[in-house]
Amino acid sequence: MPPDQPPRRRGRQPKTTPHQVHTVSVRLTKAEHRELATEAKDYRKSMGEVLRAVWAGTPDAARPPRPRTVEEVAQLRQLIGMAGNLNQLTKQLHAGHHVSEAARQVLVQLYRLLEDLAPDSTR
Repeated sequence: MPPDQPPRRRGRQPKTTPHQVHTVSVRLTKAEHRELATEAKDYRKSMGEVLRAVWAGTPDAARPPRPRTVEEVAQLRQLIGMAGNLNQLTKQLHAGHHVSEAARQVLVQLYRLLEDLAPDSTR
């Protein structure tokens, strides 16, 4: 290696976040610990990362979304299929075909699925 070049760095890249050197102990009830562990698992984060995000006041909109469950993924796929069906029915309607009953059936299924996907705040 020529003497005017700095030596190449080898190994793992350094972390870009400041090193965390201080430890804080917190006592939790069994219910609080269970809730914290569940939230950490849902967000695929450590319990410390969840607590730091809450303490730092990270707004909910900036937090990463909770990963979707298998059931939610299946419902979203069903929703995508229904959107395709409605698109096909729209094309048939523009071509002059009578599709009102088929469209009504798809819309009823669509509303039921959307009710299942909607948050429980309205119930």
